[in-house]
Amino acid sequence: MKILVVDDDAMVVESCRRILKAEGATVHWAEDADKAIAVLRGEGDFDLVLTDIKMPGRDGFELIRVIKEKFPGTAILMMTGYLIPETIRRGTEFGADGVIAKPFTPDELTASVRKTFSVAPVRDRK
Repeated sequence: MKILVVDDDAMVVESCRRILKAEGATVHWAEDADKAIAVLRGEGDFDLVLTDIKMPGRDGFELIRVIKEKFPGTAILMMTGYLIPETIRRGTEFGADGVIAKPFTPDELTASVRKTFSVAPVRDRK
């Protein structure tokens, strides 16, 4: 499983990296939407993008839109510290396959990743 974590908070990225790596994933990271798009173009074929919503520059909603347009086979799990109905609605409208509230536990993250894969459009995942 190949996952891209997008967040401007290095502690969040490192926590996600450790948790997901322990689950057998190969984890890449980017600190903002523009860098994430560059990684997606350069590395290709990610199974999942785990993205924050509130970031400098382009926000996570814009990143979700670009991913769904340019990399439609990639599942998207958005994470946010502002888990309100409006955020969930907007993320879903842009194409997010799942959502997780920050902060989260390792078990909550792995369960959310599994749930996202169960509802995301089927693709040949390794």
